[in-house]
Amino acid sequence: MTPAFGGTLEKLTVKLNGRRRRITLERRGPWTAPLWLLLPALSTVSSRSEWQPLAEAVGDRRQLLSFDWPGFGESDRDAIPYSAESMGAALRAVLERLGRERGQRITVIAAGHSTPIALGQAAAWSSHWREFVAVAPTWRGPLPTVSGWSPQRFGWLRNLVMLPLIGPLLYRLNTTLPVLRLMLRRHVWVNSTWLAPERLRRQQRLARRPRARFASAAFVSGGLDCTTDPHWWRQQIPMLQCPLHVVVASEAPPRSRGSMHQLAQDADQVTFIPGRLGLHQEFGALLARKLLAG
Repeated sequence: MTPAFGGTLEKLTVKLNGRRRRITLERRGPWTAPLWLLLPALSTVSSRSEWQPLAEAVGDRRQLLSFDWPGFGESDRDAIPYSAESMGAALRAVLERLGRERGQRITVIAAGHSTPIALGQAAAWSSHWREFVAVAPTWRGPLPTVSGWSPQRFGWLRNLVMLPLIGPLLYRLNTTLPVLRLMLRRHVWVNSTWLAPERLRRQQRLARRPRARFASAAFVSGGLDCTTDPHWWRQQIPMLQCPLHVVVASEAPPRSRGSMHQLAQDADQVTFIPGRLGLHQEFGALLARKLLAG
């Protein structure tokens, strides 16, 4: 394992599906500085390394902590049915650790699909948060978004990807460089220079880590969605015991951008950044400046 944004690495054991599994955490910055908990976006290429541009821009003005979600990055990747509950259990374990370590409130910054996972913890944990920042928030996976169908209708796909031989082959076909380029260009990044061959190959290596297909297929098919109700996450806002800051990606796909605007209606602060669903990565330095100034 190597640091993704110049921090120190830790392992945290969490209980998922009745078994103990490890997730990888990375921490950077002075212990005495206010702490930002950075939640990576859930995606086929999810990794705490997404926060590297922001971490560089923040420097030592904050202590930063991020982690790889179960099934992604350098955390344990197992052949289990990943769900929003799995991700919520991992987040609770991280929050419990921070609660034992620190007496001060923290700022939680959630990218993309990690926003509803964090909102699911609002009632129990947000009294310990200084602020909750939702960056280009989304609430459902790609296939339910495109089709309008419930995640339950894609259970066959998750089961197919779990199979030996067929599952790896199907997943490999869907993580070829042309497929990844199309996905990243349409939904994630604005600047075409971010689609340079070496960066695409790094994204492919993330997507093709051993046993990465299980959590990735769960995300794509809606298996990591907290709900099928488009109003659910707005119903969680009254449970927040801290200010809500929504960062809207001005060039996000129309359905996703519409959801961001809906959530922004209930926010204490709204910021617009000209990015897509990966704005926390592509515009990490700009996002850092906005948050530090806010």
